[in-house]
Amino acid sequence: MTSTSFSSVQSQTPQAISSTQTAPMKEGQVVHGTVKQLFPNQTAEIQIGNQKVIAKLETPLKAGDAHFFQVSKQAPELQLKVVSEPLTQGNTPAQQANQLMQSMNLPKTPEMQAIVQFFLKEQLPISKEALLQAEQLIKQLPADVTMKAALEALQKMMEMKFPLTQQVFDAVISGKSTDGLQSLINSFKLALQQDTTLPLSVKESILQSLQKLAEPFGQPVAGALLGKQLETLQNAQTNISTRLPLLQILKEAAILPAQATLSNPTPPVAQPAIPNTAGDLMARLLQAPASEKVAIIEQIRTLIQSQPLLTSGQKEQILSLIKDTNQPAQMQNLNNALVKAFAEQSQQAIFSKDQNGLTPKDHLVSLLGKGNNAEMINQTLQQVITMTKSSPNAMLTQQIAQSEAAILQQLDGKAFEHAMKDVLRSLGFSYEARLGSNSEDLRQLALQLKPQLVDILQNQAASATLRDQAELVLGRMNGMQLLSAENGPQHQLLMQVPLEFLGKKMDATLEWKGRMLENGKIDPDFARIMFYLQLDALEETVVDMQVQNRVVTISLFNNDTRLQQVANTFKDSLKDGLSAVGYKLSGVFVKTFEEQKLSSPLKVKGPLLESQGVDIRI
Repeated sequence: MTSTSFSSVQSQTPQAISSTQTAPMKEGQVVHGTVKQLFPNQTAEIQIGNQKVIAKLETPLKAGDAHFFQVSKQAPELQLKVVSEPLTQGNTPAQQANQLMQSMNLPKTPEMQAIVQFFLKEQLPISKEALLQAEQLIKQLPADVTMKAALEALQKMMEMKFPLTQQVFDAVISGKSTDGLQSLINSFKLALQQDTTLPLSVKESILQSLQKLAEPFGQPVAGALLGKQLETLQNAQTNISTRLPLLQILKEAAILPAQATLSNPTPPVAQPAIPNTAGDLMARLLQAPASEKVAIIEQIRTLIQSQPLLTSGQKEQILSLIKDTNQPAQMQNLNNALVKAFAEQSQQAIFSKDQNGLTPKDHLVSLLGKGNNAEMINQTLQQVITMTKSSPNAMLTQQIAQSEAAILQQLDGKAFEHAMKDVLRSLGFSYEARLGSNSEDLRQLALQLKPQLVDILQNQAASATLRDQAELVLGRMNGMQLLSAENGPQHQLLMQVPLEFLGKKMDATLEWKGRMLENGKIDPDFARIMFYLQLDALEETVVDMQVQNRVVTISLFNNDTRLQQVANTFKDSLKDGLSAVGYKLSGVFVKTFEEQKLSSPLKVKGPLLESQGVDIRI
């Protein structure tokens, strides 16, 4: 993807800049300008790009002539020095570049000529120092990077005021690459598996991080699987030959307590749990003195009544058991009912969350005494999936397939939001920000892929092949972070998310530009977002969504002409969904790349959106 896929969201209105204002130019910078008007005291109005500036000239000029000017002084008044003879109208870009190179005494190399022509065409700020630095970067260009990509990277570096260094140049080149991050990660994984220099424990830790990337729906699948297994154990109508092996496996994996039996597979466990979970209240109820039990019972009643994760029937059944819970049998019945309800919802409401941000599986694991914190819940669920996959029991294999099928049936915006957040967290895209904020345990942060890649690069004992592959992945992540910037109210975001779930692989690239309102939020009335997707079946696909005054227009680019018919079947539901959140659907248009005369979906360019923001809602 190129960084120029989006049109500029900045206003295109020319701004008059007087000599008392600070012009956006630096001393030594060379600009192309046309003399519009002459004034006394050797001052003139110069048209430079889309700006008109009033500048003091060192030599008299003629109105209408175009020259290259060098900024000799920026304050208190702008002073320009003519560095070229009047440019003949109709001169080719190459002739103009040669004239400027001669005036600035620049080396007449092919690289320099290409750079100067590009800078003039894009009206980028020119200085001799910057041109010489850019030439050195272009001369060391890798064989797999085109001149066009390199020049566009230089343009982005100039626009974002990055230093013209090799390290930043390489990062920007990588961040703008159209190659999927998925392939880079796969190459790194292969090099890691073949490496013999790293300690086994380090390799296993990194491979676990890579496995999380490959299974963004691993936790939801494990939650549905655990719910299915507990539902089977609690069902007295199921054959003992089915329930007994399952009970033994879960006890051996320490998922169920040692005292669990077929007649009582989920005894109450008085273990600490995350606040506001069902397991937290049950543990407190078991441990509380008699004088405090009534208050905790009321808390349980309130939790169930206000719990959006449970159905009305489930709530009724649980509330009917909240009576004399001082009796062990009553506590057991209440605990069983809670386990039963959340086991069912772990399969039926997989991606739903309550007012505390907790899912059904969080409540379920807490009732088993394994929900002291989020890490412990994740470890328990990972243990469930690992134990089930390693078991030769055919029933357990079938349960995995059933759980994955449940995930597929519930794939929606919430599901993909979960997947993208999980992948980005596992990659460590925001590692530096989280490290600085101390928002997470440092040990947890160290398990993200990015800090592990940094450790490999700093490990001189690691093989050169492994370090090269680690550097490629890290460079891509750093490049995307560099290209995601904030410039006043304007924001830009570039992100690649390698998604892999239930046997399907997809590279999703997001290019985002937006305007922030004074309250610090994205303007929801004017929005644009573009997704660049690499799909197994549909292959290259671009989704372009534009919002103007809350009117949404969606363009889908793909060479499969059957997509229009498919899109029409979803148009009504999309229209209703947008209407429910205050937006109106203008239309969904499916176009082939040939119709748009596009050789690649990664070159899609939309029309100029003046003063627009960009938003994403998944």
